[in-house]
Amino acid sequence: MTTGTMGRSKVEIKADTATAPGVRRRAHVRLVRKIAVAVAGVALIVAGLAMLVLPGPGVVAILGGLGLLGTEFPTARRISERLNSYIRAAWHWVRDGIRARRGTSKGQGPAA
Repeated sequence: MTTGTMGRSKVEIKADTATAPGVRRRAHVRLVRKIAVAVAGVALIVAGLAMLVLPGPGVVAILGGLGLLGTEFPTARRISERLNSYIRAAWHWVRDGIRARRGTSKGQGPAA
């Protein structure tokens, strides 16, 4: 007789797979990865905050840190997406204002 999953409940199957050594090893790797991502993301955000007053690309570093944190934490992903949309809207507002002052429209170069 083979040992298969026939006649066993999902709870019994899940209990057997939860104690498998490979699953336990992967859980440790996931935890280490999550901690490493959290430390690196927070370090990028702190560095970005410092670069807001020091020379350097502070906003880019902050967004990079949030993007990195967003790979493991859903809240950071939502914050990152919201900030990206605000920054993108501000960039379009500035770009359109510059184009309006120059007298050029989208797709055209400077007036000769």
